[in-house]
Amino acid sequence: MTFGSKIGLTFALMNYPTLHKVMLTAAGLLTSFALSAHGGTANFSTAVQTHGYSKMNPIHRLLFPASTYMIDDGTSEDAVGFGNGIQNFQSLWFNQFDVIPGQTTISSISVAWGTPAFPDPAIDGTPTTVCIWSDPNNDGNPSDAVLLASVAGTMQSQGTDTFIVYNFSPAVALPAGATSFFVGDLTPTNNGPEHFYQAIDEDSTLHRQSWIAAMSSGADVDLVHPGNNDFLGLIDDFGISGNWLIRADSGTSSSITLSAKVRRQQGKRVVALTWSPANGGDVNVLRNGNVKFTTADDGSAQDNIHANTGTVTYQVCETDTGNCSNVVSVTVH
Repeated sequence: MTFGSKIGLTFALMNYPTLHKVMLTAAGLLTSFALSAHGGTANFSTAVQTHGYSKMNPIHRLLFPASTYMIDDGTSEDAVGFGNGIQNFQSLWFNQFDVIPGQTTISSISVAWGTPAFPDPAIDGTPTTVCIWSDPNNDGNPSDAVLLASVAGTMQSQGTDTFIVYNFSPAVALPAGATSFFVGDLTPTNNGPEHFYQAIDEDSTLHRQSWIAAMSSGADVDLVHPGNNDFLGLIDDFGISGNWLIRADSGTSSSITLSAKVRRQQGKRVVALTWSPANGGDVNVLRNGNVKFTTADDGSAQDNIHANTGTVTYQVCETDTGNCSNVVSVTVH
């Protein structure tokens, strides 16, 4: 595995108002990075660096079953893109997880897109490919990782810290004897402007398990063998420490289908929610990624939206299994 020399890294946080040069060790190789503000070379940049500093208060809103693989606290403080400052280049973003005993079949991957600090509505609808990779020698390093399965989807509910669930059908069995694996997503090339697709949690425990893979030339990535890309390393070693908001689940793949419609009831606006199947017990109803209330899992509920206007997202999640529905959006006028 090699790196291109002098890879440009945009780094314009308030702490770094001038140009610097740093030496970073990434995946065992020593590489020099020129920190510059001009485009033209493949580099990382973040929403905070581009738009200014913003601080979010983390609240981990839900309890998750033991079958959920996660290293984030549920909120993002920033979002990261890979490009030349003008456009995005294709890149892979993925987390490494140690196998939980008995949880060796992955049924879904969940990703939160963008950051509430700097919402970017243009992200919604962007195509992505969500992937599971093996770790053949179980060392936690993806230089020998091999693609096990992938599923195509789109990015949704950007800037809300809402986890979008991408189901694998059938579920993916990890190789026999596996103690480590990787899950993540591919973000596409675009012609600009540059978007910051990948949500990052910067203020919880730093696990050094979040990776990036790309080609320093801006060429398309090797999806099957991430180690074949010449830009590969932990995001922490590129000057942006944190954990991707990417999770995996080995529980039963969710098949809950949710729909929502705005109605007027006694002069008030409400959102009528219906979902199927209704499996009994209780569900959490999430509005814009936050638990709004808990109700019986009987297939219907309504939310009084008062004077709120704009686009609102909803999702329901079973309190006993952690299974969640699709995310739906409604526009309130």
